[in-house]
Amino acid sequence: MGLSRLEFVNSLIQKKGEAKLSELEAMMPDVSSMTLRRDLVILEDRGDIIRIRGGARSIASLSERFLKEEAYYRRAVEHNDAKTLIASKAVRLIEHARSLFVDSGTTTMSFAKALPEQSFSILTSAPNIGLELIKKTNTTVTLIGGQLNKDNLSVSGTNSLDFIKNLNIDIAFMATSGFSLDSGFTSGKFNECELKKYVVKKSSKVIMLMDNSKLNQNMLFSFAFLKDIDVLVTDQQLPENIIKAATKMKVLII
Repeated sequence: MGLSRLEFVNSLIQKKGEAKLSELEAMMPDVSSMTLRRDLVILEDRGDIIRIRGGARSIASLSERFLKEEAYYRRAVEHNDAKTLIASKAVRLIEHARSLFVDSGTTTMSFAKALPEQSFSILTSAPNIGLELIKKTNTTVTLIGGQLNKDNLSVSGTNSLDFIKNLNIDIAFMATSGFSLDSGFTSGKFNECELKKYVVKKSSKVIMLMDNSKLNQNMLFSFAFLKDIDVLVTDQQLPENIIKAATKMKVLII
């Protein structure tokens, strides 16, 4: 009987993701509150739930809730040395008092942190990067409005495109999820791809920040090709076929 009740309580919490003690008491009026509390302690010790004030929450629901945040954090710490190197190279390409666009992503976050204390007007599609940039004393930051993507903390969508139509961008510092000669620079989200594509077209100069882990990684949507950018900043020597293609397209590799 005890086991059946225990598994019933566990099944209920797993199905709903969360349950209040008062709910459990209402569903099982013949079971005392103390007994139900002991059941929750057993389930927590088993690793099925975590007790919260007034009830319990399933471990699975917690994992789902924080999965995307954890995924972003993992990307942020992966290839950190490469991103730092790319950022140090990229900041040398900045021209004083220019209008800049800084793309979303963990590599561009490294770039934002490395940005020198100068006078810049910066447009970004990433709220977290905007918060980092605003720490710079002489930097003016404009955030693009739109729908926020929890995967990479980027905004995009129709509102984003409308917002930048009448804005000028001298230099765009872009990031990519993947690159190959056939597919170009790619993104996994359609709306973000459309925004990136529009920024690339609108900018006077496009600088792509890409570590070698992105090579031959094709995502679903292409937003630019080698011919569309001016500079490719990376962390290691690129394959010869890419170097030849970049030279042909007059793309500077740093």
